[in-house]
Amino acid sequence: MQQLKSVTLFACVIMMSCQCLLAQNNSDSTHSYWKASMDYLSNAVYNGRKDSTALPYFTPSIGYYHKSGWYISASAAYAAATHENRIDYFSFDAGYNFSINNFSGDVRANKTFYNAQSTAIKSDIKGGFGTDVSYDLHVFQVGASADVIFDNKTDFAFNANIAHAFTWGPTLQQWSITPTLAANFSSLYFYEGYTNRRVGKAIKKINPNVVTVKATTVVPNPGITLLDYEASLPLTYDAKKWGIAFTPTYAIPVNKIETTTTATYTLKNRTTYTTINNTTPASEKNLSNTFYAELTVYFKF
Repeated sequence: MQQLKSVTLFACVIMMSCQCLLAQNNSDSTHSYWKASMDYLSNAVYNGRKDSTALPYFTPSIGYYHKSGWYISASAAYAAATHENRIDYFSFDAGYNFSINNFSGDVRANKTFYNAQSTAIKSDIKGGFGTDVSYDLHVFQVGASADVIFDNKTDFAFNANIAHAFTWGPTLQQWSITPTLAANFSSLYFYEGYTNRRVGKAIKKINPNVVTVKATTVVPNPGITLLDYEASLPLTYDAKKWGIAFTPTYAIPVNKIETTTTATYTLKNRTTYTTINNTTPASEKNLSNTFYAELTVYFKF
């Protein structure tokens, strides 16, 4: 009940913020446009966490951006790792971008459909909504975001960041590079669903006599936790009809996530048995820093 009240309060804050921004938006955009892009991500890292093997994505997307600040978009991510080679998820997004004097940010909602075979850390996430805002202090920009994320249960995620943008070139042919430091916080229910998927697959590989596995994974301390620090260096070129963006990121995970799984096995002879084990992945027991990068090319029309 307390969690439901928190979600409701958060939704009300976002809706009130949206109404306020509609009345105050000072966006410099003078026209609406479509945007098509192709994105390459070298590894699907989430809050400093990653699967035991790298999971790169190719993600085409298409979106419509109205001059008022509203936008909608759709994308499909293709998992390009060896022996993966599948559409790993579809994503649909809608939101509102705003700029008010030195403030900028957005309000957004998302719906995601993951492939049942996905090994991504985020594979249990079904969607969510959130908002972010940044304030330009001229010397640097400070920013924060808050999200409600729907998975097996409801997660709350927060981000705090500091950045400084260096720009050069004319408005319609502008380059920018933005050194950024960030910290990510989240509750941990998303990790329960991810671990459930891993446990079921591993057991069936080890014991061919297992017909079905019903696993329930819990994180003993699922509250909001600092999960990682990130340093990134986004480099962009934005022209009138096209652009390119390259973002290398170095993630430093902290605070190990412990998981315990209760699993009930049904064998071919129809007998069943139950086990309770610590199923914390080896990658979580031995946290390691990760470097990954994202490259995007887009066209506007």
